Formats: sequence, C-alpha cells, structure tokens
Amino acid sequence: MSIDNLQNSELDTQNIDAQAKQIVGLLDAHANRLSLRTLKQLENGRQRAVKAHAQQISGAGINHDGTLSSIFLWAEHHRIASTGLAMGAIIVGFVLMQSFSHKESSDAFLLSADLPPEAFVDRGFEPSLNNAKAKL
Repeated sequence: MSIDNLQNSELDTQNIDAQAKQIVGLLDAHANRLSLRTLKQLENGRQRAVKAHAQQISGAGINHDGTLSSIFLWAEHHRIASTGLAMGAIIVGFVLMQSFSHKESSDAFLLSADLPPEAFVDRGFEPSLNNAKAKL
C-alpha cells in the first residue's frame, strides 16, 4: 500500500468516528427529552420481549389456546430432521452390508476348504478326525 492510500484510510476512519459521535450525541439529546409515558412503554416492551425469549428458550410453552407448543421443535428444523434420516439410512445400509458380507465370506470359506462342506455339519466326522490325529 502506498502512503496516499494509508492517509486516505486514516481520514476515512476519522470521518466515520466523527459521524458516529454526532449520531450518538443526537440520540442522547433526544433520549433525554423522552416523556415518562414513552419510557414506561419502552420498559414494558423490553420486559415482554425478554419474557417471550425466555419462553422460547425453555422449550415447551403453552399457547393462548391451551395447546402445548414446541413439543416437536426439532421437527420444525427440516435440516436437522433430514440429516438425521440420511444418517440413519447410512447406518442401516452399513449394518446390512456387513451382514451380507459376513455370509459371503463364510460361504467362500466352506467352498475353498480342503474338506467338503458336508464334513463341517457331520457330527460323526469330528471324533474320527480326532482319532486319526491321536494315531499319528
């Protein structure tokens, strides 16, 4: 940046500060001339706003017709609901893929084993296998 640009930015900052001080001075001058009735209305409005904000934060409030509001507050936020559904679908898909891949790997194991698949389910085969090992 050149020196001229720095000086211009400093002058701009000084002008903005001077204008801000003028606005603050005008607001203060007019605020001091407000009537007591206007001040009371402003105070009541502020209290109502704070109360409404506190009810909104607390969750379930009671509407003027007696129904509960914000029971399903999360459902009003469609982004949260749609993200939750998408994540649920991904998790379910992952679990299903794991269960399918487990079945495929067990089938592959049986078909690639040295023994025929019937040998694994035959109850009489295991004792004969153990006897053959004992003779060796």
